[in-house]
Amino acid sequence: MLNLKSFTVASAALTLFSGVTASGLYPVKRNEEPAQPSCTDFTPFKYAGCFIDNGSPRTLLYTGPRNSNQTVQDCVAFCKGNDYQYAGLEYGEECFCGASVNNIQADEADCNMSCTGDDTEICGGFNRVSIYQDPTFPVADSTTISDYQKLGCYSEGSVGRSLAWRQDQVSGTTMTVEKCLTACKAGGFSFTGIEFASECYCGVVLGNGTLPVDSSNCDMPCNGDSTETCGGRGTLDLYVAKDLESSEPCEGGSSSSSSSTISSTSTSSTSSSTKPPYTTSTTSSSTRSTTCSTTSSTRSTTASTTKPPSSSSTVPTTTTSKTASLCTSTTTIAPTPTCEYKCGNWCSNPLPKFTDKNTCWSAYSSCTVQVASCFLNAGFPESMNCFQFSSWCTSISSYCSSYCPGGNCSKEGCKNKYPPSGPSVPAPSVSTSVYPCPAPTAKPSTTSTTASSTTVVPIPTDTNICKQPHNPGNGYTSSSPVGSIDLPCLTCNNVYNEYKSGYPFKLYTSSQSKNCPSYPRGGNNGPTQACKDACDSQYKSCLNTYAQSCKNSRRNHRRGDSYDSATQKCKNQWYDCYKTNSNVQPGNRCGSWNSGWY
Repeated sequence: MLNLKSFTVASAALTLFSGVTASGLYPVKRNEEPAQPSCTDFTPFKYAGCFIDNGSPRTLLYTGPRNSNQTVQDCVAFCKGNDYQYAGLEYGEECFCGASVNNIQADEADCNMSCTGDDTEICGGFNRVSIYQDPTFPVADSTTISDYQKLGCYSEGSVGRSLAWRQDQVSGTTMTVEKCLTACKAGGFSFTGIEFASECYCGVVLGNGTLPVDSSNCDMPCNGDSTETCGGRGTLDLYVAKDLESSEPCEGGSSSSSSSTISSTSTSSTSSSTKPPYTTSTTSSSTRSTTCSTTSSTRSTTASTTKPPSSSSTVPTTTTSKTASLCTSTTTIAPTPTCEYKCGNWCSNPLPKFTDKNTCWSAYSSCTVQVASCFLNAGFPESMNCFQFSSWCTSISSYCSSYCPGGNCSKEGCKNKYPPSGPSVPAPSVSTSVYPCPAPTAKPSTTSTTASSTTVVPIPTDTNICKQPHNPGNGYTSSSPVGSIDLPCLTCNNVYNEYKSGYPFKLYTSSQSKNCPSYPRGGNNGPTQACKDACDSQYKSCLNTYAQSCKNSRRNHRRGDSYDSATQKCKNQWYDCYKTNSNVQPGNRCGSWNSGWY
């Protein structure tokens, strides 16, 4: 367990509050009530793309001003003035801000509503938000929480909370400093506060009236680790991460509709926009981009907004029958099960259909690469059932060996012999609609034999680019990880548009490929970083499942593993995993689309 007390810099707290930077720490800012004014002079934001916004929490958490004369400039200036990295516009007039993006990217054509204040600009669409990103924020290292530095003990705000965003997904009964910092880091928040032994809060600014107090006021041991303090009654143990803050924070200014220049990255209908970093939230992880824009931008106060690139999309056609001037369309929908195997909060992605040995083995690989996501997302103690899911995947390999080739070689035959633990499939639905037939068009239709941007292929092999560390003296080998929890698989990207956008590798940490992070072939965010992310995921699963199971398990005590010794094994394996994968060279792996899997 990390010793976060070593980061205590309480002596600098008063200096920071006076506006002077001490020892390189970020100067703490006070939040005004209501929101701070818009910024008038700042580096242009970059267009990040069109994103889905259809649930709770919102894709961008902070609700900005709704304006009947909304423009991109106004929304971006407001978000910059309030210290948020991302600005988003939706429904033509709504403005949102966020420290992270909590959903996945949509087709660019889905953002099709003009801004109410400038019809040459796009301001999102129905359940779609056009997102812009502040390029002055550094690329944060999501693999560590050691960049958070403790500022000391602080009072709660005099008007509202000191930090706006409570992290209810972190269990209060097992609260530790590390868990709270990890949640805030995943959300992109620079400030973290822990209170009343069990409450975790995050934010990008401090609420009005947040003041340093004597450290004796933060005297409550954390519920999950009595060696750490987690604030007090009405007081916070406060931490800040400099690498989550802008290098050019706004110093104030009044709202202006012509105050900033918004630049956008060029895209086409066959490539995706530059994607902002992914985040993890309550039950899911959003996509993570591993690219950094290398385009330099200049500070400007001229209103020169570039409209986000539009893209055309091919609309699927349905067979229709025409009678007089009316057309009838009948659609039969046979639902595909979205949860073939269930463990706690986690559901597996259904296996692809197969009819021969090769496609059967591909289904087996598609199963095994999901095991890591089960441990990450099922939640303890239900995550213990992920071992049964792994065994079910092994049963598929037995089926492939025994029944393929053969007349019974099929997914249905396999599931009949080895039934998965999942809900029943709903019955098909049929809908019929009658509508005026569209007028004929002289524009010829075109067909394409190339893969579409949404193509997702089955994974033919689960051979991992990342290496499991080997250290028998510490309790793990290259073939036997701690707690039998394998390293997540890094292999070829099975999503066509991501591969063609320069991300040939994917780390399979979610049952849904589109939610798994993708990586380029080289650079700081290439395979080496991908394997570090894999090590982090394995470490998290090792702690949350194996170590937790050792707390009151006689079975594991007989093996010599208490909670503390299991935790140490997990940590040792994590360190060795970083060393083993410090210079990953994938060679010719994944050299072209859907090949080089090995």
